Amino acid sequence: MITYVENVKDVKEFNSLTERVGWGRRKEDLVRVALDKTLYSVSAYDYGKIVGYGRIIGDETIFLYIQDIMVDPDYQNQKIGTNIMNNLIEQIEKYREINPNIRVYLGADYNKEDFYRKFGFKTRNEVHLGAGMIYKPELKESKLYNWEEEIDEEELENVIKTLDNGGVIIFPTDTVYGIGCNCFDERAIKKLFEIKNRARYKPINVLTDSFEKIKMVSSNINNTEKELIKTYMPGALTVILDKNEEVPDILTSGLPTIGVRIPNDKIALEILRRINYPLATTSANISGNPDGIKIDDFVNEFDGKVDIIIDGGTTKLQKSSTIVRVENDCIELIRQGTVNIEK
Repeated sequence: MITYVENVKDVKEFNSLTERVGWGRRKEDLVRVALDKTLYSVSAYDYGKIVGYGRIIGDETIFLYIQDIMVDPDYQNQKIGTNIMNNLIEQIEKYREINPNIRVYLGADYNKEDFYRKFGFKTRNEVHLGAGMIYKPELKESKLYNWEEEIDEEELENVIKTLDNGGVIIFPTDTVYGIGCNCFDERAIKKLFEIKNRARYKPINVLTDSFEKIKMVSSNINNTEKELIKTYMPGALTVILDKNEEVPDILTSGLPTIGVRIPNDKIALEILRRINYPLATTSANISGNPDGIKIDDFVNEFDGKVDIIIDGGTTKLQKSSTIVRVENDCIELIRQGTVNIEK
């Protein structure tokens, strides 16, 4: 029978468990100091043998840190780690009653982040070390769909419902990851600006899957613009067109034009085919940060802020689209991206 005891500070027990979990033995004098400075700990025993441990360190007022969560390999899958974490979280909540703003951190072992998510921790990734995590139980988590191998039909239906109901999603395109919403939904567009921390004077372009849907946002398309669309779409070219009156001014920052693109990516196109409006889409990064080409580039910034994040692996082109505008039948380059345009 597993029993749990608080605040045991036995150096030899601690070292025997760190050896069994593969962390090695530490100098006893150092361990003694560390345990003496521990605010709170929980030890799990099986008839007197220590089989699990976890502790809290910190200053009790500004920050706390969960440290040394370990379970004897012979006792895995018995919810010992879960019970230890529940005890630690119960103690943390007592600290939070005194100071609700106290910050609580932990360093997750590599690929163990999901275990700690169950207790209200959110990720802050560090290369090769797993995630640095912070305790934010009041924040919702974004739904994370992995479509790198194939698109899940049930999840796709949920994506469509989310967009139809004013939600915001992150999804891969052929260039970089995009954060998008219904281009006619002003409330959703406002959320998009806020989530991305984008200045309101910077317009947002749209993505769609067909020329017919492009005409939903721009009906005054000249022959040169039509030829660009026919030649380079689907692909990494954005064309600036005159916008229709139905397009909200907030989307274009009051400008009379709107950028349109048909991406060449199976996930993006499948989403765009299933909705009856273009998606207002901008790159999935906090304004001023590099564009995201895989979800690790931005998941920490957006987890809990958007409704759904779709993982499609690393994007093919890994660079933003080229942007052009047609003036008096002449093609003007606005931004050089992956596509070179013959003028």
